[in-house]
Amino acid sequence: MKRLVLSLSALLAGPALAADLPARSAPVPPAAPLAVDWSGFYAGVHGAWIGDSGEAERTGVVGVAPAALPTRAGLSGSGLGGGAQLGYLWQVGRVVAGLEADLTAMDVGRSRSGFGSDGGFGLRTELSSQMNWFGTVKGRVGVTLPSLLPMVQETLVYVTGGLALAQVERAARITVVPLGVGPQASGDDWTAGFVVGGGSEHRLTPALSLKSETLYYRLQDETLTLARGGDQASYRFRNDGWISRLGLNVRF
Repeated sequence: MKRLVLSLSALLAGPALAADLPARSAPVPPAAPLAVDWSGFYAGVHGAWIGDSGEAERTGVVGVAPAALPTRAGLSGSGLGGGAQLGYLWQVGRVVAGLEADLTAMDVGRSRSGFGSDGGFGLRTELSSQMNWFGTVKGRVGVTLPSLLPMVQETLVYVTGGLALAQVERAARITVVPLGVGPQASGDDWTAGFVVGGGSEHRLTPALSLKSETLYYRLQDETLTLARGGDQASYRFRNDGWISRLGLNVRF
């Protein structure tokens, strides 16, 4: 009888003791590594198409009949260019952010001329704008997406914006006919502005990616003043437009 009581006591005490023991939590599995890591430095080359909607607008005239000078001249032009870029990216989960600087060589511009008369003399006005270099320093942020293309490991879609710098030659000249002389002014400086846009980058291999982006740019206006004696005319030059680029990046 004593043995039976002890056995029943042991059976009843077993579950109670087990309940008092601290529970063991299941081990947390380590985070899965990123399938494609975008972090790090990169550099590359690109080709570009540029469409510039430049124009010159007359802002003032003194001593000359206003009708003898054009009030506005469209200086829009387009063309191809090429250059290089470098940058750095950081990745947190599927979010990627970074900084990039680039420089593009181009030959985009146009010149216009108008003819009028004042006091028995003919006046030929020539206005021109030519963009030779275009660069940006900008940030970008985006997200990675799985690619449906067999040759692409992953796609990064992003928005971007920042500082624009361009070397633009702007010129204005008035020639008095038939004397062949007249005032002229020109500017050949680096002009600042801004860019905004977006694009995508497709990872081909761990080291190579194909990038495409389109940017809207707006450069600072420049005013040229032509003066001779008591005669004077001023023109304000404006440059804005679109630049689309296709490039190849190499990661380090």
